[in-house]
Amino acid sequence: MKIGIDMHHGFLTEELPVEQALEKAKQEGYEGVYYKSALYVSGTLDQAELQAAYQCASDLGLYIDLGIGRVNPFNTNETPEVWMLGGGNYLLAMEKLIRASASIGATELIGVTAGWKGMFDGYHVYDRYRTDVTWEEQLEATSRFLRRLAPSLREYGVRINLETHEEITTFEILRLIEEVGEDVLGVALDTANVVARGEDPVNAAKRVSPYVHQMHAKDCIVTFSDTGLVRQIRPAGEGIVDFAAVCKEIAVHSPELHMQIEDHKGLMHCDFFVDAWRQSHPDLQMADVTELFRHAKRCEQRIASGELMDPALYERFSYQEQRNQRLAASKSHLFSVVRQLVP
Repeated sequence: MKIGIDMHHGFLTEELPVEQALEKAKQEGYEGVYYKSALYVSGTLDQAELQAAYQCASDLGLYIDLGIGRVNPFNTNETPEVWMLGGGNYLLAMEKLIRASASIGATELIGVTAGWKGMFDGYHVYDRYRTDVTWEEQLEATSRFLRRLAPSLREYGVRINLETHEEITTFEILRLIEEVGEDVLGVALDTANVVARGEDPVNAAKRVSPYVHQMHAKDCIVTFSDTGLVRQIRPAGEGIVDFAAVCKEIAVHSPELHMQIEDHKGLMHCDFFVDAWRQSHPDLQMADVTELFRHAKRCEQRIASGELMDPALYERFSYQEQRNQRLAASKSHLFSVVRQLVP
């Protein structure tokens, strides 16, 4: 397994030229980088620019992994630059992104079924709770669109790995894989996002491990609230994610997995005590719920003892203030975990 950096959350330098960003990643000890789209490598998908980036990464001994963006037709309007790439033809634009990614060896892409709408309150930050269209209808539309992309994915030997993003569960991704085909659709496991949907990270990894081809390595703590639990992002190794257990599960099927450190601030609520929230998670498993509650009790004990900084105090610091310490801690922990996997 190799450990890279998500260039968008970790470095906060999307404007940094690719070659400089690669050199920075190398200097900081990463084995590769992840961009959300080939458009961040070349805004026009210019083949010369793409190849120059690939050659630079190769010379530095780094990999470049890419995302492909939104695959849910109900929110593709939120990425107008992709529509422009296809001249108003979103399917064509995605096919161009697939071809461009394949040309530099990025064949395990990360796709997302929605985005984060932080300007809204409550559940409406998630597309899962849209009122103009149900989540089930969005999943059906996503499945149809991915099936239309399947011929291009097969032609170029590319797979889209759906991220366990804030709005979708592992159960729903598994059903999409069954409908579309595991040769063109897999899982990008975000180890902390699954918690936001009421899933324990190790249990989630066990469910999807045969289909995991990308990973966002992210840790979190959970504490009790009046409505259930609150998830707070912390550096890898500080929170509840047992990365050794997660990586052991995945290594059986993907021993050369690329895991990207995706680090950022943020709180999310798991409202187990709210009927509407529970009813919107028909696949919710008691084993996951009880495990998360066990984690919450342990986290609160660690906070009370002073082992963990109080969540409210922790949130007062900007990410910029914490960035170096957080990434260094995550990198150290994950490299230690990976080294222990080697026989």
